[in-house]
Order: sequence, then structure tokens, then C-alpha cells
Amino acid sequence: MSSKSVIGSIIGSVLITMGIIWGLAFVGFLPGVDTKNTLIQTQYGEWNSPAYVFDYQLTPVKMPETEINITVNADSRLYVSFSAMAILSLTDTFVGRQGYNISLGIENIGNRTIQANYYDDTPAVNGLFRQISLNLYINYMTPRLLAGTYKVEVYWNSMFDALGDNSLSVAHSGGFTPFNFTRTLLVQELSA
Repeated sequence: MSSKSVIGSIIGSVLITMGIIWGLAFVGFLPGVDTKNTLIQTQYGEWNSPAYVFDYQLTPVKMPETEINITVNADSRLYVSFSAMAILSLTDTFVGRQGYNISLGIENIGNRTIQANYYDDTPAVNGLFRQISLNLYINYMTPRLLAGTYKVEVYWNSMFDALGDNSLSVAHSGGFTPFNFTRTLLVQELSA
């Protein structure tokens, strides 16, 4: 048998074995592969009202309107996601660091938090107001839940009180260019 046919046989065997393993994983015969989650219900919210958090707000506050209540069966899990286009606005006196926490939470269950940060150590220039767009996205999958109603909501807060009235906003409407970006919340109940 030539060396080319031996190499071809080995490659063919590897490809066939990988195909069998992938097929078994796809239909759920391998342990540790979770293919049994079935979608039970979906709730979706979309808001375009302006919401702001200012750099002096160091304690978490609820993002206005951004919540969904969902009633689930016992042993269900929730998959939740939040997305928004945000605008970081920095006054002409800003210098240093600005940062915000954005948390997607399920009341009495848990949360996932991301940060939106900006750092600039150059001296402030009078008259120069800066706006930076940020794409916010958070997702979270719960463990199995008891039957009941759960509130999904978004909180945010500043991490630093910098010079000036700096802010992070969604559906920003101030200035010469109202952006009117929506923010969305998706909640899905899945069988566990």
C-alpha cells in the first residue's frame, strides 16, 4: 500500500469519526450536551424615551421603563438580553476617567453587569463638548427557577464623579441632533 493511500485512509477515518461524534452530539446522545431547552414563551420590550445617568449618580438607579414581568412554570429557566445604543457625553471641563456600570437583573435571582469606560488625560479645552457612541449588550441565563412571577430590569450608575455634568444616555434627545435610538429587552422562558 502506498503512503498516499495510507494518509488518505487516516484522513478519511478521522473525518468519518468526527461526523459521527457531531451527529451524536446534535441529537443529544452524548452526556453534557444540552439540546432539550424548548422555548415556552417570549416577551419583548422596546423603548425610545430618553434616559440619562449622570456622573454624580454613584448609586444604582433603575433605567426608566426598561422592565418586563414574566410568570414562569416550575423548573423553567430564563434567557434575558438587553441592548441599546448609548451616548457618552463629556463637557468641555472633562479630563481623566469616566465610567458607568450597566446591570441586567432578575429580581431575587441575580444579574450581569458590564462597564462603559472612557479615559483621556489630556487637558480640557474650553468649548469642546465630546459625545461618544457605545453599543451596550448584556445577556444572562438563569438556573432553574421556582414557579412564579419575576421582574427583569436594568440598573445603571456612575463609578466616578468627574469635573462637569457628564452623562451616559440612551435614546439621547438633547443638542442639535436627537439620536432617538431604542433600547430593547428580550425575555424567554425555556424548559430546563
